[in-house]
Amino acid sequence: MAAAAVTGPSPGCGPGDSPEGQEGERKAHRMLKLYKGLSEGEAVGLPAGPDPLDPTDLNGAHFDPEVYLDKLPRECPLAQLIDSETDMVQQIRALDSDMQTLVYENYDKFIPATEIDKQHKTV
Repeated sequence: MAAAAVTGPSPGCGPGDSPEGQEGERKAHRMLKLYKGLSEGEAVGLPAGPDPLDPTDLNGAHFDPEVYLDKLPRECPLAQLIDSETDMVQQIRALDSDMQTLVYENYDKFIPATEIDKQHKTV
């Protein structure tokens, strides 16, 4: 399971560490930065984390799920793990909803693109 706004277990131990209450342009701008591969901290204007090679950073290039799953239960209390899981499920549902919205909004563009693709394959 991967979500765009999910962070590793370091200080807050889970994905629920992002600031809430941002709306409109600021939220869209932040989500765009996250989509482009910036970390949660960079997306809200903070410098990148101390170790870009951290295998427990869910958004890092060197993420290792086995290390993450081994380290997380030892460093975080159960209540915090449950809260993190709840936040992650909400983020996944929001991303799924956003994806469906994008498909519905652009459906009329998919049909002509598919037809053009079929024409190119027959030539």
